[in-house]
Amino acid sequence: MLDRRVLMNLRGLLTPDPARTWVVDRIPDAALALEEGRVAWLGRAADLPAAWAEAPRVDGGGAWASPGFVDPHTHLLFGGDRSGEFNRRLQGASYQEIASGGGGIRETVRATRLATVEELVASGAPRLWAFRERGVVHLECKTGYGLDLEAESRLAAAYAELKRRGWSLDVTLLPAHDLAPEFGGDAEANTRAVAEVWLPELVRRHPGLARFCDVFVETGVFSVDQGRRIFEAGRRLGLSPRVHADELSWTGGAELAAELGAASADHLMFCSEAGMRAMAAAAVVPVLLPGTTLFLGMRDWAPARKLIEAGCQVALATDFNPGSCPCTDPLTILRLGCLQLRMTFEEAFAAMTLHAARSLGHGDLGHLHPGARAEVLLWDVDEPLELVYWVGEPFRPRFMPNGITERLKPQMTQVAAEEK
Repeated sequence: MLDRRVLMNLRGLLTPDPARTWVVDRIPDAALALEEGRVAWLGRAADLPAAWAEAPRVDGGGAWASPGFVDPHTHLLFGGDRSGEFNRRLQGASYQEIASGGGGIRETVRATRLATVEELVASGAPRLWAFRERGVVHLECKTGYGLDLEAESRLAAAYAELKRRGWSLDVTLLPAHDLAPEFGGDAEANTRAVAEVWLPELVRRHPGLARFCDVFVETGVFSVDQGRRIFEAGRRLGLSPRVHADELSWTGGAELAAELGAASADHLMFCSEAGMRAMAAAAVVPVLLPGTTLFLGMRDWAPARKLIEAGCQVALATDFNPGSCPCTDPLTILRLGCLQLRMTFEEAFAAMTLHAARSLGHGDLGHLHPGARAEVLLWDVDEPLELVYWVGEPFRPRFMPNGITERLKPQMTQVAAEEK
């Protein structure tokens, strides 16, 4: 028998329209018909088709329904803690100064290399629950804190285990997150190791796990040419490019992403207008990470308005990581998108749902039109704009019951018991 149900008693429904860029539909007194975990129909409750008259009802409790958030840029798994580094920054040290003294990412690399697969999984599961309870239904997750083959492989194995447990993840291989200390600053040798040895071996050891590869294209790390060679090696292995681009300075990362037809170019605080136009022409999704700008105390926010005006379908993400944005809250990013990147509420909402999902190639996430996965959030607000307007409120959505939620319940009970 088909699993058919109708979500009723909704104050309204808010969803981006996948057929119309930047259009967000607002349907008052809405209903949502679901079949086998997918949206079959949406509209006003009064217009529910007769074919659904006998389907079981689910009470929405007078809430606003929306699609779940998608986070297309996280560094979920790592070892150690960098709160001490954060305090140093509060006392005036810059991110670059800390890194040049052996701290920063290298501190996390040292801790991650000591972590077992089991320890990485044990630390990742509560982080995933933190995202989930705040409304994130799918994440992109990167390796990148191992910077050698064996540690990167353990990170990949931990992601594989989390996926096996039912978490909805896309994995990106990022062994070119920084220059590995063993290469003594020799970026060319590091590039060859990543392209010729590490990526092929990671794909061999973990077949079918990763969909993407990434490179930190930045001054003092990997050049555009080195990034290109790593991405080309990844593409031969079936990995699509996602580019850490133009974060701390202009390097031509956006232009490289456009040249490669990358799935995304991320950060982009210093991208050029030529890069913006090239990304729009190549349908590269700019993924902006305003939480990082805030946490690092930087003054240069990503040029969201210019990117939108250039024709780009901008996405927003947390950039969750231990050094520059330990944030699991999508509402913080939604608010920063509106308040600092000067996006409208509708633009920021689409950027965290539909466009985020598109950057990962998931046409069935980030909206609630027919064919979408039934990942439905229920918000107990009078008006969705309250999610941004009440800037300090810790709104938490309820979830429309679905298969993913049911599969994850045993893990939720286990995590809660472990935290006690």
